[in-house]
Amino acid sequence: MPKIPFCQKHLPTLSPELLTVVTCFAAGICWAEILHVHSEFLLYSILLLLGLLFIIYKRKPKKYKVVSCFLLGMLFLLLGLHHAEKHLNPPADPTHIYNLVGQQQSASLDGILQEYPSVISTSSGPETRLLMQVKAIYQPSGQNPQIPERTRASGQVLLTLKGLLPPDLKPGDRFLVKTLVSRVSTYSTPGSFNYKKYLAYQSILIKGWIQSPNNIMKLHTVESSDLTAVITGLKYLPERIRYHISGFLDTTLPQPARGLYKAILIGDRNDVPASVLENFTGAGCIHILAISGMHMGLLALVIIASITWMLKRSTWLLLHAPVLKIAVSIALLPLVIYALIAGFNIPVQRALLMTIVFILAILFDRPGNLINHILLAALLILVWQPGAIFTASFQLSFSAVIAIALIYPLLHRFLLPGTHTTASLPARPGPNATSTQSSIINKISGTFLKWLLAGVALTGAAMLGTFPLLLFHFNRFSLVAPFTNLLVEPLICFWSLLIGLIASLCIPLFPALAKVLFATGSVGLIVAERVCAFFSLSPYASLWLPTPAPGEIILIYLFLLSAVLALNMTGKQRRYSLFMALFFLCSLVAVPAVTSIAKQSSDSASVTFLDVGHGCSVLLQLPGDKNILIDGGGAESDRFNIGERIIGPFLWHQKLSHLDAVVVTHPHADHYNGLPFILTRFHPKELWINGISGPDKEYGELLDLAGQLGIATRITEVGNTLFQAGSTSLFCIYSGQESVYPTDKFNHGRFINSNDQSLVLRLEINGKSFLFTADISAGLAERLSKKKKLKADVLMAPHHGSPSSMSRNFIKSVAPEYIAISAGRNNRFNFPAQSLYDLQKKGIEVLSTGRDGTITFNLVNGEITVSRYQVN
Repeated sequence: MPKIPFCQKHLPTLSPELLTVVTCFAAGICWAEILHVHSEFLLYSILLLLGLLFIIYKRKPKKYKVVSCFLLGMLFLLLGLHHAEKHLNPPADPTHIYNLVGQQQSASLDGILQEYPSVISTSSGPETRLLMQVKAIYQPSGQNPQIPERTRASGQVLLTLKGLLPPDLKPGDRFLVKTLVSRVSTYSTPGSFNYKKYLAYQSILIKGWIQSPNNIMKLHTVESSDLTAVITGLKYLPERIRYHISGFLDTTLPQPARGLYKAILIGDRNDVPASVLENFTGAGCIHILAISGMHMGLLALVIIASITWMLKRSTWLLLHAPVLKIAVSIALLPLVIYALIAGFNIPVQRALLMTIVFILAILFDRPGNLINHILLAALLILVWQPGAIFTASFQLSFSAVIAIALIYPLLHRFLLPGTHTTASLPARPGPNATSTQSSIINKISGTFLKWLLAGVALTGAAMLGTFPLLLFHFNRFSLVAPFTNLLVEPLICFWSLLIGLIASLCIPLFPALAKVLFATGSVGLIVAERVCAFFSLSPYASLWLPTPAPGEIILIYLFLLSAVLALNMTGKQRRYSLFMALFFLCSLVAVPAVTSIAKQSSDSASVTFLDVGHGCSVLLQLPGDKNILIDGGGAESDRFNIGERIIGPFLWHQKLSHLDAVVVTHPHADHYNGLPFILTRFHPKELWINGISGPDKEYGELLDLAGQLGIATRITEVGNTLFQAGSTSLFCIYSGQESVYPTDKFNHGRFINSNDQSLVLRLEINGKSFLFTADISAGLAERLSKKKKLKADVLMAPHHGSPSSMSRNFIKSVAPEYIAISAGRNNRFNFPAQSLYDLQKKGIEVLSTGRDGTITFNLVNGEITVSRYQVN
């Protein structure tokens, strides 16, 4: 194996002041959600720090360099706090739509279509996403509800239309819409994606549902002047470009080429089929379908290389002009055009800004300070969009670029230690013609090998840099990504994207040529999709792991940084860096090991009711590190699986990679529709069911999947113990099959409520007990209370708190201290019943996942404590 030439000169130049500024400013933004500091105190502190820095600068800046660097960091920490608080606090403007809409309500909105309408294909038909800039809201008047009252309003509303938008409505047009509006909410489950926070940093706080396109009416407005009309046209030009490109692609290309072209050209992935997205995700190439700095960088590279090649054809230019700077300057125009075509939305703006920073570095003769350029780009983006730091795209983009800057040179020197890569391919002796031909072949082979190894080094560096964050955000890491990216990136970025951009420019003048170009470019997309499909279906294509804690992420990056320093240092510095790398690596291994041992020996336990919307999922974490999931269902759509998006991320957040058992209380979709993903990824040893076939084929498919995965399926009977260890036991008190009705009426033509065939389970642990009643009715609950001993400390309310399952005698017989209700916010059944909350007057604490979020009952030393996780 060739030896890597280590040398300190390979380390990139780094400005300590810039590193301090960016790090502290980012920390201030992150801490703004935790540290709520009064704005006046922040302003006075900022002024004080500015004064101190000015005094030091005027007196002895070199002598107090460390002090000034510390004060500079504190200054930007406070600036970050102040800057982020403006975006975290609700809008103070009383006319903002957020302050005019409280609970879910019907209203008519008057506003302007801000962005290109994105269409999503679903099993029930197409849906269209609209972003409206609100001008007024019409709500029922207090004096006369029949006559809506008009109120001037501001702010943005994200609307979802069932159907397609009227064709005459384009970005920039004003329209009136009747909609069901509410404040944006999300699933309050640890580990799941915070959709509310994601939209809030885009200044979207209200959402709405439009039942039909008939509820939309375009308003014809007259501009006050020709200048205003021109300004309005220019303002919405990028979105109208996207709108026309999307419409042209709809009539030109079939799927999946149409959806893939929309993704890489206009930044809209909603039209990409879900199976295609999964193929790209499994192959580690999903980032290619999101317009990012990589797209801008590769496009800039191609454009600059092409322009430079053309300019170098002129001897005069080579002698009298800076060819590279001219090429870089010219490249700015195509990049801006691409940004306009892509819609000029926030990710595109961020990518363009990053690319412009690097281009300016070349123009000002500072191309070598790569790390400083990355830090400067990050600072500018955070000043402009402080919420970007919480997004996966920002974190992955910058971690990849920094890793490439630090790790790529090491991997490149390791894989390509010499400049002559063709030395191992000697030409065969023979005639001159044969020797020349062999030399050409060797040169081509050597060049190809050099590019291939450079690509491996580049992809490997990016993977090392993004690995911890990929696990943090997605719990998934593609093992085939180094190979698929080498094949897919050239096909999409150097072929399909470039041809697609040229085709987009041809749409207005040469539509026939545009069709031919799109068809030609789509070949690269189809081939890329087939490559991703092949690799994603291969065994062990992806690695699924629990979510790393922030401390573990820091340790991973400290280990990588120490290793990079060690490989670039010599002597004592190298030994010190190696020691630090070993220390961080040992810490990284030791922390999870110690945690696992502590769990094994602990007698504490917890019962967690997950916020899954209208559904049910309960995790039991029992002594001996035993984990059992009762049910796993909830809200679901074509592009949203409750197991993949909510339950799985929660389990990974709890550091779980497997389950000991899964229980399906009864075969209703809202109790099992997320379990296929859970069975596949967490491999439970047992699946406990009630033995009654469900009405849906999906339930049969779930049982078939369990058989294929080697999971033992067991039918639960009364008295069966599902788990037993010491004083902890989980057992069945009703299986859904035995009769609790009078014998002369049971199973003799009597209608049996399928909810009454649910399993009823009881957990006893350290003198405390829980009763899980699934969806049983009030009638069955009363009959159970006459035949069974039901006293429990915590009662799971039957059937999501339905009035039909509410039995006062049952509640009296259980006599719980707590009642936990699994019911979603604003569900169409209006669960839970108000009568359940009335029980609080009797000293029973009533908790609901819709109101309180994820509810956890912790049992420590025989006492129950309750914690809530609520982000709405």
